[in-house]
Amino acid sequence: MAIIAKRINSIMLKAIKLLILIFLFLFSVLIFLIFYGVKIDSFSFSNISISKLYLKYDKKLILEVDDLLINYISSNKKLTTQELKDDFLEVPKLLKYFRKIDIKRLKVKDNEFTILINEKELYVDNKDINLSASLDFVNGKMKMNIYSMYFKSLNLTFFGEALVESSKNKVLFSGYFNKDNNINGEINLKSDDKYLDFFVNTTNSIKSISFLKDFFRLDSIAESWMYDNVKGDINLKYLSGKIDLEEKEPIPSSIKGKAYVENAHIRFNKKVKTVNTSKLEINYDNDTLSFNLNEPKYDNSKLYGSRVYINNLTSLDKGRVIVELKSDSILNDDILEILKAYEIKLPFKQIDGENISSLRLEIPYLASKKMEIIGDFSLKNAHIQLNDFKVFVNHANISLKNNMVSINNSLIKYKDLAEGKLFLNIDTKKMLAKGKVDFTDFEIISNEKNILNLSNKEIPLSIDFNNNTIINLENLNSKIVIDENNLTLNIPNLEDFYDYSELLKDSGLGKGDLKVSINKNDEIFFSTNLKELDFPFEKNTEKITTLSAKGRILDDIITIKTDDSDIEIILEKEKNPLIRLSNIDLSLEKEEDNTLNKEFLSIDLELNNSFIKFDEKHKYKTQWAKINLNKEIISFEGKALDVDLPLAKGFKKLSELTLKGTFKDKILEIKSKDNKLDFKYDITKEKMFMNVQEYNVLYNTDDAFSEGERTSYYIDGKNSNIIINGKYVAKAETYKFIFEEHKTDVKLKYKETEFKYHEDFDDNLNLEAINMSDDFLNSLISKDIISGGSVNLNAYGKNGFIEGTAFIKESKIKDLAILNNLLMFINTSPALINPLFAVPSVVGMATEGGFNINGYRVTDGRIDFTYNFDNKLLNMYKIFTKGNGIDFEGFANINFNSSRIDSELKLIFFKSYSKVVGAIPVLNYLFLGDEKRVDTEVEIYGTLDDPKYKTNVARDGVNAPVNFLKRLINSPMKIIDSLSE
Repeated sequence: MAIIAKRINSIMLKAIKLLILIFLFLFSVLIFLIFYGVKIDSFSFSNISISKLYLKYDKKLILEVDDLLINYISSNKKLTTQELKDDFLEVPKLLKYFRKIDIKRLKVKDNEFTILINEKELYVDNKDINLSASLDFVNGKMKMNIYSMYFKSLNLTFFGEALVESSKNKVLFSGYFNKDNNINGEINLKSDDKYLDFFVNTTNSIKSISFLKDFFRLDSIAESWMYDNVKGDINLKYLSGKIDLEEKEPIPSSIKGKAYVENAHIRFNKKVKTVNTSKLEINYDNDTLSFNLNEPKYDNSKLYGSRVYINNLTSLDKGRVIVELKSDSILNDDILEILKAYEIKLPFKQIDGENISSLRLEIPYLASKKMEIIGDFSLKNAHIQLNDFKVFVNHANISLKNNMVSINNSLIKYKDLAEGKLFLNIDTKKMLAKGKVDFTDFEIISNEKNILNLSNKEIPLSIDFNNNTIINLENLNSKIVIDENNLTLNIPNLEDFYDYSELLKDSGLGKGDLKVSINKNDEIFFSTNLKELDFPFEKNTEKITTLSAKGRILDDIITIKTDDSDIEIILEKEKNPLIRLSNIDLSLEKEEDNTLNKEFLSIDLELNNSFIKFDEKHKYKTQWAKINLNKEIISFEGKALDVDLPLAKGFKKLSELTLKGTFKDKILEIKSKDNKLDFKYDITKEKMFMNVQEYNVLYNTDDAFSEGERTSYYIDGKNSNIIINGKYVAKAETYKFIFEEHKTDVKLKYKETEFKYHEDFDDNLNLEAINMSDDFLNSLISKDIISGGSVNLNAYGKNGFIEGTAFIKESKIKDLAILNNLLMFINTSPALINPLFAVPSVVGMATEGGFNINGYRVTDGRIDFTYNFDNKLLNMYKIFTKGNGIDFEGFANINFNSSRIDSELKLIFFKSYSKVVGAIPVLNYLFLGDEKRVDTEVEIYGTLDDPKYKTNVARDGVNAPVNFLKRLINSPMKIIDSLSE
């Protein structure tokens, strides 16, 4: 309106001045005509042409013109407020001289006007403005009732009343306006020589107050906040201020305004969504534009208490947009999105819990000035997510200063694993952080064994948030890498954790590396390369000192498997650790500083095709085994292979045994699955205590003790035999067998047989066998040489030499090559001695069951002998047997090393004949001699398997008559004695 009025005023003044010149020029001619009225149909002068001009003076001038064309003046200037004001001030002045000015068409080159001015009305129309008003003059003041003042380029219409005081150069206007046919409001204007005061409001809701741009131009940032960043139903309560007409600029300190916006949408930044509020109050005062939000929300996050204001709104140099965001919503993606729009990227977000946060953004108009960002976040009972890594926050104080984030004295907790205070400074531009965590509680315990303890430890941290998040645990020389899928802990050297882990100390895991990864599903995978191990594991007789393995943790179950699958470890909550060994040997021997000398964790072992090694001498192969290892006792069950025990099933040495047992304090206790074997083995003392049922015990007399190399056995047997040297069997129903260095003690009972053998530490030896039956004795000497009867034996000795006596009662000796060959020979000999004696002798042998080809029956016998264990020499220096038909007297020496025999025996036979003749006086002496018997001598030599004989049977047969004559002639006294007998 101001621009249009200015233009009208300028053109009108120029036109009037031109007219005055014309009038002056014509004054002398036409002065007398004015009073009568002058009419000119057309007139042209220079660049001026007039059509239908009427001029008359009747107290005041009356000017009527149909067309007034002025071609030399041209202007494209818009009407200004000052020019419009000046035009209003000129109207009363014109009406002092003119009663009426009616110009239907005033054309000034390219601008065209219609003007009507009289004492009652005012009408002006051109391309800029259309003004229609009634006039009233009171006390030198012009009152205008403006029916319409329409500014065409602005599509703005004023309605109301104006008061013009030309003398004081004042214009007052009070009325209404309509903008774009949809914005209505009140407007008040007051103008004097220097200033224009204004007041404006709206009487209906509008979508934008950007129409004010036509009247107020501000900095682009300020205008974006005033007109573009806020959308909604706007009600302008008021806007008032003062404009300096000389400077043609508003006075900032004078401008005040207030507006309300219903269902407002505020956009803090073009890169983010709008903040929505049910009601927004906009205030402008003291060059500060402020936005007060009622319960604002950003997406689903509450920003209650947030506001925006602009200090020094109209100053490009000082202007700053202040955004204050307050929220009790969690620090989620919504809040992070706002921060990110201002190039602040926090490397974490809150997923639950409580948060009270405030964020202040100070954005200067000038891009050359730095934006200030200040934020405070107070978290409580919340989970923070770092990529996909979740940490519980009991409380945390997070402050933000531009690109620096500080986390101070924040109590954090990760599952049930760790709790501590976190101090961290984050550079959000470089995405780097430095700080520390002071663990108040960080202890991993399994079965009361400390695995890792960082409690009361301060761990310096440095973090790289670029790409993947990398957390360096500086004094532990380890790092944690967090990507979108996994959290990975890299420990290049376990030795850095050694001082914080009883498990590492006790298990000797001080060398090697470890890599642990946790995925989105809380599955944990890890791999390790271990060195300088001191575990009780061996492979191919070599101690396992290095190991590469991979593992998994899922649902409280930890599975570890070596790359070659020979070792598998399973750790399950509330269960003992389980170790499976395949083709790996378990060494349970204790050395001074090795792992086994320390307290074991409780461990279960499963062995497949493995050896169990108690020490270098005690090593047992297993097909399978299950072992429980703990600090007090080792218990096990399994199937042992290549069993090195002096036991047999029948004559076959026991090679496999399914058993169960315990190992404690170097004492091994074993029971067989069938409960017929019971062992107790003191490894330190090399003593084996055995209870044996229905298994045979193997005993080798050739075994000799070497210092510290042999085991002592203490065996209680039941229905168990002792197999000696692989073929001699001492049958037993019960026995006690002690076999230790320089001492052997056997007490055995089999049916009626009692057998005792004792060898003491001084090499004293005692042997006593009572009522040895034929099956016991035959089994003991591994030959079927006796049938029926019994044999008693007593012997004693020292230093490998014994002497004793054997008594034979009612036993038949058979299957003895030496005796059989001798008996066969004697069985055919009687006729050689005396044919007359043959018949009764043969009859006696047949009727009395004497010797024959099936053996030799001994009714009573005794053998006195010695035996040297060193050179295996048996000296039966006195042999006497009494049997029906034949008796033996003599000696025999046998060398068992060479099987050589050297023996001389007297055979006393024809016992039936001698018995009959011996009862007849005189004849008994003449025929039988002093001893009243018939005998002969036999020399035995050669080997036990192929004996040779020398006898004097033929000679004794030839000499018998001669001896008879000698006794008859030379011994009369013997005859007399015989008769007397």
